[in-house]
Amino acid sequence: MQRYFIDEALEVDQHFSITSDDAHHMKNVMRFRPEDTFHAVDQKQCTYLCEIAEVSHDIDCRVISAVDESPELPVKVTLYCPLLKGEKFDWMIQKATELGAHEFLIYEADRSIVRLDDKKRKKRLERFGKIVKEASEQSRRQVIPNIDFVPAVDRLDFEEYDRLLFAFEGNALNPATNIQSAISDIAHGSRIAFIFGPEGGFSEAETKQLSKHHSIRLGPRILRAETAPLYALSAISNSFETPASN
Repeated sequence: MQRYFIDEALEVDQHFSITSDDAHHMKNVMRFRPEDTFHAVDQKQCTYLCEIAEVSHDIDCRVISAVDESPELPVKVTLYCPLLKGEKFDWMIQKATELGAHEFLIYEADRSIVRLDDKKRKKRLERFGKIVKEASEQSRRQVIPNIDFVPAVDRLDFEEYDRLLFAFEGNALNPATNIQSAISDIAHGSRIAFIFGPEGGFSEAETKQLSKHHSIRLGPRILRAETAPLYALSAISNSFETPASN
């Protein structure tokens, strides 16, 4: 069932129109015709089964019924990550969106290889926004993750989070710092901030700045910068979405 995000509140029997890029996708990629159905997620993050009423310049639709589903992680996970070389960052945010990330905040690490000016940052955010939107639709999410640039580690404020986790490669040989122990006492609905380093790892200054938080390991192996967030999200999903945790 194809899914689209709608910038308005919907209700059963309501008629609405889909325009621009989504309308183009519905007509030219999905080849939708009248009476075809799809899922729409409205601005309240509610899902509805909808039917195509008319295909013209825009797509006229009708809401048939509400869809009862809970695809989001029971905790909101914000990933703090530096930009990565090539298409690694694109790939990471796509897969992390599928795994349930709530937000991506891009900081400039001391050892960051990729550094952008404001103009290039704006263009990157436009591309990143399309990636996470499409990944949210594909993975049947009810939320499109927010993505933005933020200051360096020493200027960040983490007060809004219930737990801050610092993925430090120096813990690889220390089983006592495993992620499961660090999140075992976190309640459903909590907000978790997870900080990851660039390809070259954290600098000594960043390590010292973050050492007051929960320093953890992501298994006994050293993971690539684009792999570590996916490991963390998988571990969080296993802890909070398995039957034993419900």
